Amino acid sequence: MSKMLDSRHSTSATMKLLGLLVCLVATVAAAPGKDHYELARGGRVVGGVNALPNEFPSIISLQRLILTLSAHICGGSIISQRWVLTAAHCITESPENARFAIWAGAHDITVAEPNRQVINVDDAIVHPEYLGGVNPSDVAVLRLVSYLNFNQFVQPSVLPAQGDLATGAATLAGWGSTSTGSNPSMPAILQKVQKPIIDYATCEEANGGAGNSPLGPTNVCTGPLTGGVSACSGDSGGPLYVTSNGVRTQVGIVSWGWMPCGSIGRPSVYVGVASYRNWIDSQAV
Repeated sequence: MSKMLDSRHSTSATMKLLGLLVCLVATVAAAPGKDHYELARGGRVVGGVNALPNEFPSIISLQRLILTLSAHICGGSIISQRWVLTAAHCITESPENARFAIWAGAHDITVAEPNRQVINVDDAIVHPEYLGGVNPSDVAVLRLVSYLNFNQFVQPSVLPAQGDLATGAATLAGWGSTSTGSNPSMPAILQKVQKPIIDYATCEEANGGAGNSPLGPTNVCTGPLTGGVSACSGDSGGPLYVTSNGVRTQVGIVSWGWMPCGSIGRPSVYVGVASYRNWIDSQAV
């Protein structure tokens, strides 16, 4: 049976929960050292620029619900009217029984936008090979409680076929931190940046060689290794796109990177969507 709280106790509980959330974000965004890798939780694109309104209609903001409030924790992408694709750690790193919603058609997440569709998450299915923390199978699908309304602001991602190789120039979009230092800087407007996809051997070497990082053959990596451009805290779960013959295809899901974001010689690491396409299709039905 639920119990009523007076306004003083309700306010106190809300502030305590908000304090816990701020501590979580601050802990994640803190720079533990140049040679430390972290999940790219909840952050924004480093080295990017403002996206245009409606430029990425398949991206969503994954919001953690706290009483009557919500906060952006990760990105994600629409794969159908009822299903969303994101990183597994966005769900498993949250407290047990946490509640989530998605914001579709969003651009500036600090204002009430008329084109935004807000739908609660009904269920989350994490890939069975995901082991927690930093892991190559860092992928999950989310079932929504109701259907999205597709329009010019809200559209599904085009996914690659199973086994397709991701190459060339890619575009990352997200609401993650834009800071290259220890203090996060969280923009309100969706950011975008173009990044080169680097081959697995180069990525493995940049991550310290075989066996010295959580990198796996199902991951996709981007540079540039010159630094200053990367995914960061809050970008996790968001999409990496490649455009070919006028078709924008989602080839990656933001998973992890090195702190501080944009460190020289360190790549950003994504779940390779083409390696999990069959599993995604088998779950999101």
